[in-house]
Amino acid sequence: MIFDVNEIEDKIGYEFKNKMLLRQCFTHSSYGYEHNEEDNELLEFYGDAVIEFIVTEYLFGHRAGDEGKLTAFRAEIVSKGPLLKAVKKLGLTEFVLLGKGQEKTSNSDEKLFSSVYEALVAGIYIDGGISAAKKFVKGTIIKDFEESQKKKVKVAPSVNEKSALQEYVQKRKIGSISYETLSKTGPDHLPVFRAAALLNGEKFAEGTGCSVKSAESQAAKRALAKLKKSEKSGR
Repeated sequence: MIFDVNEIEDKIGYEFKNKMLLRQCFTHSSYGYEHNEEDNELLEFYGDAVIEFIVTEYLFGHRAGDEGKLTAFRAEIVSKGPLLKAVKKLGLTEFVLLGKGQEKTSNSDEKLFSSVYEALVAGIYIDGGISAAKKFVKGTIIKDFEESQKKKVKVAPSVNEKSALQEYVQKRKIGSISYETLSKTGPDHLPVFRAAALLNGEKFAEGTGCSVKSAESQAAKRALAKLKKSEKSGR
């Protein structure tokens, strides 16, 4: 197989100054052993840390939730699945250099290909610095994450929390329910809204979401739970 440097660079959107470093990113340990070449294992180790830093900085800058939520988002973005998806989407699997024995089982070894992504990020960072590495990561796994979040927002909730709260309040003649948008953070393509459910004009519960509707829905859900708990305790 011909290792086509130009084609790979076109696919990843970055031109390496050190072409041998690019080759090393795609060199599996089995191939390196057979051909006495540097493999990509240490680059994988390095790239894992670089990816985690870039994703952590991205999530911190967007304030898309509390620490627990951001940790879950980070784990989702940097997991094997998204990395493997990125490598396949870019059409890079055919360029991985494998030893003769490894070639027979490569199709079933997902970690082999997801690890190439980690090595490639490290290679881009070493060759072109953090800005180049950020551009690559943001254009692949972070972009896919943003698109998946947009799809989640479009899915309507199975339960109409606002209607359930309104029905509960009216049935018990507690008063009136209204909503107020408290804040909007993050960029336009991935906003986070905070809204409050008001009982008789007073803030009663808050919620967050990727749209005003979802934030109000969460606030309504929390308000209803709070009212039910209060009723159960006899207050």
